[in-house]
Amino acid sequence: MLEIILALEMTLAQISGAYLRYLPFSSEISEKQLSALKKWIILWSFVDFGLNLLIFSDGLSYQTYKIALLGGWWPYFLISAKIIGKMFKQLFAFGMEGLWVFMLHAFAGMGVAFIHGQMSEEFLSLQLMIYLLLFAGLLRIEQKFFTKLLPTNKFFEDKALKWAISILPLAIFIGTIIPVMEITFLQTWTDRLQRLFFPIFFLLIYRLMSITTQQFEEKRLKEQNNLILVRQMTSLSENNLLIEKNQREMTELRKNLSENYLELEKLINAGQISAAMEFISRQVEILDSTRIKKFSKLPLINAAISIYFRRAESLGIKFLHKIDLPEELSTDESDLAVLVSNLLENAIEASLKQKNPSERDISIILRNIKGQNVLEIGNKYDFPIKLGENGLPYTTKIGHGLGMNSLEIFAKKYNAFVDFSHENGFVQLNLYWNDYLWAK
Repeated sequence: MLEIILALEMTLAQISGAYLRYLPFSSEISEKQLSALKKWIILWSFVDFGLNLLIFSDGLSYQTYKIALLGGWWPYFLISAKIIGKMFKQLFAFGMEGLWVFMLHAFAGMGVAFIHGQMSEEFLSLQLMIYLLLFAGLLRIEQKFFTKLLPTNKFFEDKALKWAISILPLAIFIGTIIPVMEITFLQTWTDRLQRLFFPIFFLLIYRLMSITTQQFEEKRLKEQNNLILVRQMTSLSENNLLIEKNQREMTELRKNLSENYLELEKLINAGQISAAMEFISRQVEILDSTRIKKFSKLPLINAAISIYFRRAESLGIKFLHKIDLPEELSTDESDLAVLVSNLLENAIEASLKQKNPSERDISIILRNIKGQNVLEIGNKYDFPIKLGENGLPYTTKIGHGLGMNSLEIFAKKYNAFVDFSHENGFVQLNLYWNDYLWAK
């Protein structure tokens, strides 16, 4: 009977650890992934219970206890890694969970020693029970701590840094358990407290660092939002200047309209038909130059593309476009306009870095095809691009990376599929998302 209770307690302890490792990814995984994770965790827990029962069937010892405890972690970890992915983040969460669990087991052992005056093999089941009670009692704290466990994505996007960050907690955890692997039981309270010092110290330091990093990220995000607002204000100013310029030209044309008619009448009366036709052609060209190019019936989208079309034109950058949107979208027009503006700003900046002016060109396709919105932006770029874990370019420079940040926000909000490629000196960004107004 004791073997069954101990096997059940050990299985519950492993499931509790798997739950802690799930929390950092709870806001990132899809419903499909969550369903698969639950299914495989439950299925493996039955196998785990059977294995634990088999391990303890020949009698309970400290060695079999450690084998079940340490060996049982890995299958649950591998299930999470397979379904959720994000291996570097998984390793980080695995190490942090190990330190937390080690701390709770140590406190549970101290609880047994306090109750019985000593710790021995006959009290291992009680130790696991105390561990589970501590886990349940601290659940609110654990949920808060592990939900916000992961550091900023910037650490995991840097190829050199992500290895060090990922294995740091795991290395500390391994360094903590190695000294006690050969020790059956700690006899003195001094030894028990010393064993707790390093993991608790690391967890507290990490928590302080995490809060500091979060505050830094919030500050950085505010700075980026301010830069986006400045960029939008600049774009609006450019659009207003363009409209004012066209209005001035139209006013001038109206003033000269009667004079133009008189000039045309003179040419016709004098029989100078070819000169009259040439005069009319010149007036048509002037009229065309005052017309604002219409890219879309959606005003914000039209303004955004018009501004960057004129800017690219003035900088000698070829601007190819194919815009085909309905008059109404379920997608918030301002969200889409901000995204398009930021991505075109990136494309122009990248094009200007091309040494050969003939290789400076931008293409944009923005269409609604049978209920699916498609945004494709491409430009030539011969230089290397650093890609993050999400497959998108990244930079740590303040004031840069606004386009990719707005893309991530947009993709998350509208559940969009994003594909980025950089091949043979050509950058291509494809974005697809459903539009519910036209999904029938």
